[in-house]
Amino acid sequence: METKTDILLVDDKEENLLALQAILEAPGLNIFTALSGNTALGLMLEHDFAVVILDVRMPGMDGFEVAELMRKSEKTKFIPIIFVTAFSKDEGYIFKGYETGAVDYLFKPLDPVILKSKVNIFLELDRNKKELEQSKRKIEKQNERLKELSITDGLTGLYNHRHFQDMLKREFALVRRNSADLSFFMIDLDYFKDVNDTFGHTFGDFVLQRFAQLLKDAVRETDILARYGGEEFALLLPHTGLEGAMVLAEKFRKKAEEFVYENEGHSKRVTASVGVASYRTHHPATASDLVNFADQALYRAKAEGRNQVRIYNEEALNRSGTLSSSQAGHLSELKKKLKKILENTKENTVTSLELLIRQLNSDQGQDLNQAQNQLTMEVLDLMSDRLGLPRSHQQTFKRAARLHDLLNLLLDDETALKEGPLEKDENTEALDYPIMLEELTSMFDIFSRERVILRYHHEKYDGTGYPEGLPGDLVPIGSRLFSLVDAFVTMICPQGRKPALTPAQAIDKLEKEAGRQFDPLLVNHLLDLIREKKLLDLPKERIQAAKKQFSK
Repeated sequence: METKTDILLVDDKEENLLALQAILEAPGLNIFTALSGNTALGLMLEHDFAVVILDVRMPGMDGFEVAELMRKSEKTKFIPIIFVTAFSKDEGYIFKGYETGAVDYLFKPLDPVILKSKVNIFLELDRNKKELEQSKRKIEKQNERLKELSITDGLTGLYNHRHFQDMLKREFALVRRNSADLSFFMIDLDYFKDVNDTFGHTFGDFVLQRFAQLLKDAVRETDILARYGGEEFALLLPHTGLEGAMVLAEKFRKKAEEFVYENEGHSKRVTASVGVASYRTHHPATASDLVNFADQALYRAKAEGRNQVRIYNEEALNRSGTLSSSQAGHLSELKKKLKKILENTKENTVTSLELLIRQLNSDQGQDLNQAQNQLTMEVLDLMSDRLGLPRSHQQTFKRAARLHDLLNLLLDDETALKEGPLEKDENTEALDYPIMLEELTSMFDIFSRERVILRYHHEKYDGTGYPEGLPGDLVPIGSRLFSLVDAFVTMICPQGRKPALTPAQAIDKLEKEAGRQFDPLLVNHLLDLIREKKLLDLPKERIQAAKKQFSK
């Protein structure tokens, strides 16, 4: 339905108003009339007029006074005014009209053609203004929607992992500054893989959506709830100590235990395990420590049979209530030192492994491609920084990449360099490599996180990868990131007798595989880095075209 445009005619004589109405009346136009300045000003506060046709000479308040009052009001100061008068054509008189804000000045008797043409100009301007405002509102609405999509998980509607990390850092900084308390839950659906395997991923998605709603219904508006990844959820409770957090955690665990998921003929109960940590009780040095504490508590809940709530460092708390400030500070310092020792141990182990492999492969003339490995590390660093991942995660990803290359040499993986499709027996062998890499790293307990990345680095975003065929966010972020970076570096570096792809071919490959082999969000970030850091010699327009193509 077309919106009509409002105009206002002001004259102290009824017959003059009727004459003006007769000239201007047209479809799509609402004509308002006023016999005095006061009435006109009242109407202007109620309506949005495209133009006001104002008689100069009126009793009580003349047109000049009306115009001056209009210009003093935010609501009416920009309404165009056309003065109409039969009183004087004196230049000083006309100048006064323009000085008070008139955009035009017409003399009686009016020429209908001239009057209509001048009014139509302002009607057109008003239509353009309204269209522009409508477009602006539409763009603002779209921007709000895009912002919402960028910070929320598409399946559950909860905050996504990246936005949650931003909120966590903010809340942690606030609690340190204000000496308040802060509790954190890491929540995991028990045996969720069995749900997918038995009932299918559609029912699994339904369970995740309903579980997210159960969480929403249980928390306060000030609490921060997110899908952390796969079937894991994170809950941040500002101004909440451990005691209050435990009450809520147990209440929610029981609620989850009693809930029955029913959809399309399937019916299933799915319990949840919860790990809890809090700021004042556990004294985390960083926001990442708080997450790690709750994660360790969750691991214990699952190891002890699932469907239960566990507190980080529960044994110490049971023995002595809570740690004193001096004990907590001393423990925190010891943990930092031990963590540094562990990191050094990992690095030394990888270095020793590299030396061993160099010796074993020297006779065959095989060696590590140092330039390619270095580029992989650099791109992993750039991507991790862009995603806002903690430094510890970056180190884990880079170690996993080094272990991948070293152990592949140890396993003598020739299929990685072969041109063309693999033979049947070679394909079977390639499928076994993630399991073999996991098996080798399992000899070193210190590489538990790296082992997860290596196990799943051949999974694909569309669920067609191996060894488990996990889709999308169910694949650990480290595996998705390494898979993309490793493939990209392999594309642009020569592999034995196999030449590198040209920059254009590499971009085409990334564009084609976004959403299939690779996480499209990660591809989007990688394309931005390629443009910003000039990783490939390509015009930025070509990279933008690729981004638009797979973002449709």
